[in-house]
Amino acid sequence: MPRVVSLDIGSYAVRAVELTVGGGEPVLERFAQVVLPPGAVVHGEVMDAAAVATSVRRLWSEGGLRGKRVVVGVANQRVIVRQAEFPVMSEEDFQSALQFEAQELIPMPVEEATLDFQILEEGVATDGEPRMRVLLAAAQREMVRSHLAVVEGAGLSAAAVDVVPFALVRALTPPGGTFAEQAAEAVVSIGGGVTNVVVHEQGIPRFVRILLVGGNDITDAVASELDVSADEAEDLKRRADPSSVDTRANRAAQVVADRLAPLVEEIRGSLDYYRSQPESLPINRVLMTGGGSLTPGLMERLEAQMDGRVELARPLAGVRVGEVKLPEGELVQYEHLLTVPIGLALAGEVRKGTRRISLLPREVSIVRTQRRQAIGVAAAVFALFVVLMLLWAGRAAQVSDERDKALASEQQVARLREERARLGDTTAVEADLAQRQAQVRAVLADDVAWTRLFTEIATVIPNDVWLTNFTGQKAAPGSINVQANGFDQTSTARWLQRVGDLKSLSGLWVPTSAKQGEGPAALVSFTSQANLTPQAVSDRARRFADGAP
Repeated sequence: MPRVVSLDIGSYAVRAVELTVGGGEPVLERFAQVVLPPGAVVHGEVMDAAAVATSVRRLWSEGGLRGKRVVVGVANQRVIVRQAEFPVMSEEDFQSALQFEAQELIPMPVEEATLDFQILEEGVATDGEPRMRVLLAAAQREMVRSHLAVVEGAGLSAAAVDVVPFALVRALTPPGGTFAEQAAEAVVSIGGGVTNVVVHEQGIPRFVRILLVGGNDITDAVASELDVSADEAEDLKRRADPSSVDTRANRAAQVVADRLAPLVEEIRGSLDYYRSQPESLPINRVLMTGGGSLTPGLMERLEAQMDGRVELARPLAGVRVGEVKLPEGELVQYEHLLTVPIGLALAGEVRKGTRRISLLPREVSIVRTQRRQAIGVAAAVFALFVVLMLLWAGRAAQVSDERDKALASEQQVARLREERARLGDTTAVEADLAQRQAQVRAVLADDVAWTRLFTEIATVIPNDVWLTNFTGQKAAPGSINVQANGFDQTSTARWLQRVGDLKSLSGLWVPTSAKQGEGPAALVSFTSQANLTPQAVSDRARRFADGAP
């Protein structure tokens, strides 16, 4: 079964999970996190890609993660989620029209954004016109690229760029789950610098808001008021208790209470905005998750504001624990940190008829397609090279046969010489010997060292040029004629430069050169001719004249 790896780049740490999917209930195989240097990620945006990439490499090493293709999440003020209605059309047609339709819905130039969509449902408007409701996601392209720079800097590749609020819904609404009828559910994830608020109805996101407030605001306030380090402030925030005998924990409780008020108000205001929208459903409950969800007093104050149920999210309820190298009790302690990475990993589970939103820039997808095509071309070139080597081997065998014939003639002449020595100076023997010698000299007069010439060409031929045909003529003046392919016109130039330096050839030129096909896989086909120099002639005629074997 396939495994999917996710990467959650938070303000405090980077986290990853590895899920086995496709076999019913997902299986959690790996979970790991590594703390980030302060300031490397601020409010969900990568400030220091090199530092974050270093932490991700450490995450992979320490966590024993295997996959190199990851689903990465984004959530900050440069991420926009909207719902809108459009005339009914196919996904292909809407994809083509998206650049024009989206400009009125997103507060950024469409040419600077990466966009994707999901058609939620189709219906009929009050005027009887067929309409469809579309979930649109957009993100500022450079922000997405900063996340991709982290992924690539860590030696990984992004399979998809998911929106974190969608991941939250996905992690907490498993397929086949039960929902309250005519009711919505809110998920609030409080991170270090970002709080995600998403309301869904039957697992379909209906409202998304990303707030630039989080647990770090409270930690910073505790650190400032009590004059302690960030790590001490984080510990005091979690131990804050107005009834504690620890003076600092008691003082921290007051700071936490003061700082919780604006955070709770932001969350309540976001949920009130959803409830004020036409056709919105009552919110049945609010699920809390993220590192800041455990802040003392938060859930109680939010529950008082909401006048309804507020519960901790349980993302582990939707997965089965597999080979995770953590005791089950310790894993549960990290459950509030698992919601986002589990939801991101579930985005990699491909289900028939389901289209996943991904904000991976289109140009990145195009480059990957071109790279796959180039690999295909390279494979074809290699196969052609093998064929040519087989042809060369066959031609070499023919040359070897000719050499054997010449050697046999030389041996026969040698035997005749021995016979002449035995029989004396007879005219018949001398005439026969002279005739055979003349035949041998005629055969060897313009003999070309083809094997040596092939070796010389194979040694200097450019890596991006391969021969498709080779013909040679040894009659004086000897010549060669080749047909070859290359990736572009610079391949032809390198052929002339390198092969033209061979001393066995002269007058190398290219009479024809033409581009074959269109697009990134197009090749250049050219022909080349050259004359053979005396350097190409074998020394067998001389050796025969000298009587050498």
